[in-house]
Parts: sequence; C-alpha cells; structure tokens
Amino acid sequence: MSAMQRRKGASGEREWCTELKAHGFQNAERCLAQSRAGGGDVPVPPVLWEVKRRAKNIVYSFLEQANTAVKQYPGCEIPAVALRADAKPWLVVMQADDFFALLRRVQLEALK
Repeated sequence: MSAMQRRKGASGEREWCTELKAHGFQNAERCLAQSRAGGGDVPVPPVLWEVKRRAKNIVYSFLEQANTAVKQYPGCEIPAVALRADAKPWLVVMQADDFFALLRRVQLEALK
C-alpha cells in the first residue's frame, strides 16, 4: 500500500470519527496500526467500523435511485440499497444521516 493510500485511508477514518462524534458517539477513535494487526478501523461497541473511501463507487447510483423512488411510497422515509455478490451475504447501504436517524428511533423505542 502506498503512502498516498495510507494517508487517504487515515483521512477517511478521521472524517468518519468526526461524523460519529457529531451524532453523539464521543468514544469514536481510530485504531492505530490496525493494518499490521488486520483489525478494524473504528470500534464503537457494539459496531466495528471498517472505513472505505473511494473516488467512484457504483453504489451511489443505486442510492440515488432509491432516494428518488422513496417519495412515491407513503410511509417510506428512508431509502436504502440491499445488495449481494454471488455466494456472499446481503449488505444494506444507506446514507449515514438516515442510519443515525434510524438508530435514534431504535434507542428511543428501547427507552419506552
């Protein structure tokens, strides 16, 4: 891995920590030297975040389609993309703000 790739990765991890902290997860910190240990990037129990930042990603076009379509379905507020590669488990992709809004709803329901 080149120095530029490592800098870009570290920058993305710092950005994600800032985003997490903005949403109340003050314990969000990067794991240093995780590449040598093969570990994740940002542990915020119960979630371990593996952070990836890319110049281009086709998933964004799928999410844009979901963003447009969600307005057509009463009661649906959060667009998400479900995707799966052959012989791999399903993944769910959504905008971080939507994820945090959903997480807050779950937390509020748990307090009732």
